[in-house]
Amino acid sequence: MTHVLYAGDSAIMFLMGLEGMEVFPMVDEIWDAGVYLKGALEDAGIEVTRMMSHIAYSDFPETAGEMAQYDAIILSDIGHDTLILYPGARRNQVPMGPNRLKEIVKYVENGGGLAYLGGYFTYQGHYGKGRWYGTPVAEILPVEILPLPDDRVETPEGAKPKVLNPDHPIMAGLPWDDPPIFLGYNKTKPRDEADLLATIGDAGDPFIACWQVGKGRVFAMTSDCAPHWAAGFVKWPHYGAFWAQVIRWLSEPKS
Repeated sequence: MTHVLYAGDSAIMFLMGLEGMEVFPMVDEIWDAGVYLKGALEDAGIEVTRMMSHIAYSDFPETAGEMAQYDAIILSDIGHDTLILYPGARRNQVPMGPNRLKEIVKYVENGGGLAYLGGYFTYQGHYGKGRWYGTPVAEILPVEILPLPDDRVETPEGAKPKVLNPDHPIMAGLPWDDPPIFLGYNKTKPRDEADLLATIGDAGDPFIACWQVGKGRVFAMTSDCAPHWAAGFVKWPHYGAFWAQVIRWLSEPKS
């Protein structure tokens, strides 16, 4: 059975109460936006190890060898600092630990698959807080992250992707003549050597791209797989079929 590690797409939501002179904070909920993608993949017979962002901070595999137990890794709306740093006493340990971003690159070069998805904390993201520009992972993406202070393109009016290669195994057999509508994406540049499968937005920005890196494969989508940007995507009848095709392409034997 194909086994995937899925990290990101979560938040711990806080409330701040004010009663007269008394101020009190409280945890309102732990929000797991990954239920859509996790459920779709499991329905397709794919085993998913789910790591919300606050868990990935400490528990994400530290070496390419540890990552090799997974056929593919999904990073979605998870910040650079969450994976590059370590919690607790390890923050002052010298050395702190393996550079997990470099280890992801090794994992892919050795034959692993990586799906890198958009959001407020991937690419550059919300006010640059994603901070993935210039990282080892950025160098293996089939799109180029731009050094912008904020690379989000919000499209509250809705943006439909334009498919350039409907016959690619990732895209094949799906009704792209009636695509889902997205509410935003991260602005990037295409790489000449990569397969640009779809564009989005008035400027025809990259939306879906993929390529081979060493013995492995990398898939990039510049929008999210969960609300709010993908609030329409998760309701698309072919959402599950699309993601199953992505994972199969990432996981199949490479030449």
